[in-house]
Order: sequence, then C-alpha cells, then structure tokens
Amino acid sequence: MIDSNFGSVHDYTKQIRHIKNWVLRLRRLRPKLETTWEEPADWTNKFSNLHGSPAQTLTITLTPTGCAWASMGGCTMCGEFEGSTKGNNVSAEFHIAQFASAVSKYVAKYNPTWLRIYQEGNYTNPDEIEPSAQLTILRLASLIGGIKRITVEAMAKYLTQERVQDLKNSITRDVELEIGMGFEAENDVVRNVCINKGESINDFRRAVALLKDAGIRSVAYVLLKPPFLTENEAIEEAIATIQLAHNIGFDAVSLQPVTIHGYSLVHALNTEGLYQLPWLWSVVKVAQSARNIPDFRISAAGFYPRPMNVAYNRHPNGTDGCNETLWAAIKEYSKWHRFEILESVDCTCKKEWEEACRVTEGPLHTRIDQQLGRLDLDSYIRFISEGQLVRQPMVNRALAADGGTQYPVDR
Repeated sequence: MIDSNFGSVHDYTKQIRHIKNWVLRLRRLRPKLETTWEEPADWTNKFSNLHGSPAQTLTITLTPTGCAWASMGGCTMCGEFEGSTKGNNVSAEFHIAQFASAVSKYVAKYNPTWLRIYQEGNYTNPDEIEPSAQLTILRLASLIGGIKRITVEAMAKYLTQERVQDLKNSITRDVELEIGMGFEAENDVVRNVCINKGESINDFRRAVALLKDAGIRSVAYVLLKPPFLTENEAIEEAIATIQLAHNIGFDAVSLQPVTIHGYSLVHALNTEGLYQLPWLWSVVKVAQSARNIPDFRISAAGFYPRPMNVAYNRHPNGTDGCNETLWAAIKEYSKWHRFEILESVDCTCKKEWEEACRVTEGPLHTRIDQQLGRLDLDSYIRFISEGQLVRQPMVNRALAADGGTQYPVDR
C-alpha cells in the first residue's frame, strides 16, 4: 500500500490552494476552440475486447463545452478542457446534428459493435450537454444496427437516480449502456491533492450502486503516475486502486497512464524537469496485478486534444528501444485481453526502470511546495509561444487507431 504518512487531505490546505491557483492560471492561457456540426470534434476506430472477443470500436467525440470541474481548475493532468468552447453553450441541435453527421460518415465505413460517445467532460451534466441531446443521441445510437455496447463518461456526482433511469430508458433495444468515471486513486491525498479530483470514495460507491440497480455497466479509470509521486509510489497506488475499484463493484477497470497535455499542471512541471511520465514497464507491472479483474483495460492516447507525449521507457543509448514493441503489445492486449502478450516483451532497459523504482523522495508536503515553487508562468508562456507544444512520434504509434482528426502542433 502507498505510504500512510501522506496523512489526510486536511493537512494539505495550503498545497491544495496553490495547486488550484496554478491549474486555473494555466487553463486561462488557451482560448476557446470552435468546431463545426458537420464533423465530430474527433473520431477514432480501433479494436477493443467485448465479452472476450475482438470488437471494432468507434469513438465519436462531440464538441465539448468543457468539463465543469475543469472550469474551476480541475484535474492536474487533464488537457481535455483545452479542446472545448470553455463554457460557451453548445445547443442540443448542434450536438445531435454533429453525432448524426459522424454516424453517417463512419459507422457504415467501419461497422462497429461498440460505440463510445465522448465530449471530454460529463455526458450527464445538463450544463455540458443538454438533457434532450443526451437522451436523443443515446436513442439514435441504440438504433444503429450491430451496436452491442454504448459508452459515455461522467463524474460520479452527476449520476442521480432520475438521470440514470432516463439514460437507461433512452436505450430502445438490447444494447449495453456503460458509464466511465475517473476513479483515479484510492488514497484520498493522491486523489484530491495530487490530482485535485474533488470526489470521495463514497461518491463512487453511491454511483456504482445506482448504475447496478439500473442495469448499467460502470468503468473505473485508474491513473498511473499522478504528479508529485515517485515511480514506485505510483505503481503501488495504481495496484491498490484497481483492487478497490473491483471490490466496490465496478464492472470494468481501465488503467490510464498519464499523458502530457498542454496547459496542464503536469505539462508545466514536465517542462521544468519536475515530472516524468511513467515507464511502460510500470504499466506492465500494474497490469500483472490485475489478473483477477474480469474486464481490465489499458488506455492508449485516445484523448482530445491529442497528447504531446505518452508513457515510455528510457534507454541509455537514446533510442526508442522496446517502446514501439511494447505499445504494439498494449494494442494487442486491448484486442485479446491476454496478459501473456504483455509479458512476452523483454529489454535490457528494465535495469534502469528497476533503479527508477528504488528512488525515494522526502515528505509529500515538501515535494509539492518545492516543485510548485520552481514553476514560473512567464517561462511557461515563452515555452508555448515558441511553438514547442509538439507531439512526440511515439504518440501516433500509441493511438492504436485509424483515422481521426489531424491536429496542428499547438493542439
């Protein structure tokens, strides 16, 4: 288990205030994003695993108005708010037309059995997507021939009994409805200080119970390597979180290795050398602990806007080494859910990873204070103004997807 010496959230009042101040300042640097109803904000097509078999999975991203939590600062690693209208209303007609346009272009082309409808926020929050659009889009999606599962996302606090039942009733035939939630971390300090999630474990217990009663599947997103944690702390926290999510009753658990997104606190820390992405060997180790999870998934890099960098192994000779092989193995695992696929890869860089896992740091209070104290907003502004928000080649290999919107480097 993660170090109990982290204490309680109440011990971090000053650190929480500083973290929220930083995430708000960073988010204000990026103007709102405009899109058209004639195209989805993004889309991808890839293989996932549905009830033990490979399944074509189409993801349609609707224009986000912006996660309400992110508008107040939000999670330290999240860059999805930067692809939104930043609170400007998007009408129900726009979202419905955008969904219909995406369906007309990509469903017939790929013939998916699994449809994921994202708007990089809370599908069930009426301030982010109007209730009439929520229900109409789900009704339309459930009528598409061949679709067996539909996935949307929400924070636990937006899942009320009335809203959950409305969502369930909008499905007009025998199609599974699934709702993903950012469970992130089992430790309260990690979840609500390092990540700034703003939710309690009891929020998730309540939401999972509501979904079970309504016959809706639940997915827990578990974060690997929040800021301010060492590599080993991050591994132990992810392992503990996966098991807690399973014990609470989530139907599926999805491991989400942190990715680098512009205008996020994680990115600002990374540009100063204060944050390093997780190693892919850490992904493998955490996955090995999840053999008892009936539906264990590993996320790649399918976020909107696309990240600039993803989890990778560091090689002494500066080459990509095993990274491409491991990302290919993660893609194959996503298709077949066979753990031996991940365990078939080996590399000499494991020694460096093992050394990284032995690194220890001082008290968490001190780490947070020191790292935030080294950030400089003017320096970060110069960094982004010089056009350095560029995606690394590994991101494109990790996407595990065909097609999708092509972004300029500053997105």
